[in-house]
Amino acid sequence: MKRLLSPLNMVVLTQFLSAFADNLNFFLIVGMVKRQGAANPDIAVNYIQIAFLAAYIVLAPIVGAYADKKAKSNVLLLGNALKAVGIAMLLFGLPPALCYVFVGIGAVVYSPGKYGILTELTATESELLRANAKVEGSTILAILLGTVAGGFLAQRSDLPAIIACLAVYVLSLLMTFLIPAKPGNADLRYGKEAMQFLRDFGTMFRNPRARFSLVGTGSFWLTAAVLRIALIAWLPLNLGITDTDQQSMMIGITAIGVVASAFLTPKLVPAGKLHRAFFYGLFMVAAVMLATMTYVLWLTIALLFLIGVFGGIFVIPLNTMLQEEGKSTIGAGKTIAVQNFSENVLTVTGLLIYLTLSQLHVSVNGSVIGIGLVLLAFILFLATQLRTIAGTKRQERTEENGQTSE
Repeated sequence: MKRLLSPLNMVVLTQFLSAFADNLNFFLIVGMVKRQGAANPDIAVNYIQIAFLAAYIVLAPIVGAYADKKAKSNVLLLGNALKAVGIAMLLFGLPPALCYVFVGIGAVVYSPGKYGILTELTATESELLRANAKVEGSTILAILLGTVAGGFLAQRSDLPAIIACLAVYVLSLLMTFLIPAKPGNADLRYGKEAMQFLRDFGTMFRNPRARFSLVGTGSFWLTAAVLRIALIAWLPLNLGITDTDQQSMMIGITAIGVVASAFLTPKLVPAGKLHRAFFYGLFMVAAVMLATMTYVLWLTIALLFLIGVFGGIFVIPLNTMLQEEGKSTIGAGKTIAVQNFSENVLTVTGLLIYLTLSQLHVSVNGSVIGIGLVLLAFILFLATQLRTIAGTKRQERTEENGQTSE
């Protein structure tokens, strides 16, 4: 029992509950927008998603410093509290878009604490890789279950979904009290750190391994965000699936794939060879492209599953690589803030590209292929960095062995 209640497992459980509610509320918002009779609900959802992500971009210079200044368990608590307030606002009839922006503010506060605390609870790269696999695996399982639950509840009525979402956020908040509150760096000053943010951003992009990770994870989340929006429009056209609950289950298939990747990643991309994740990014591009060409249900399911598997094996090692580099350079919390900024600038760019293509009356399939080509361009850029990344790691091992022999 004591092992089950370990600080790392409590982080995993807290993250699972918070991610479950995050995805439940996405489909809750989608259902509300559709029932309110928006002229083009798919475009409306796209705008709402962009507004949510804008919080990550605007607040990035501050939240990293906040996560490093405060105990990270308290950062998780505040993030969940803000998300809960955003959902509670729906009970008072406020516009779903406004409420979702507030949830976004909670999410951007929560994120640096979630990843930053892993470096406090682990001692080696191997431990950090396993911890990331646990967190990512539980997150994607939460995405799966939250997506299905959100689609089911959104198809019927708003109030049960709002209450369920609020209850899960509160439960996640309570779990944070079981995580040790290790003090942060009280000497940090927000104004100074906000000015430092751009320098931190430059520092991370000059670091070959950090740059490799930032470009890789950013391109992954760009693709994931666009696919989630595109599938809502694509499933009725290609497969005739129109009900929100059925759509959510189809999107959840990708999440099952990422859950599987959490178990496969440590074996296929071991510590010390994290750059091998690149090849699974290529496989992900291929699966995205093929998915636009099928109108057969079983083949679509298989490809969505593979997108999740390859995507997970691609992104989990890159998160580990970034956290490892960031901890020793600018600090864990500020590293995740830089990552959030980078990822969400790319994600918003991807959503704007998709939105533009939609308004130009490009087909959904054509739009997804366009995003797949954007992802391919990023993957090809990473290919140019592979030799440098592998060489950097070999040099570090050589230096460590030299110091050991001395």
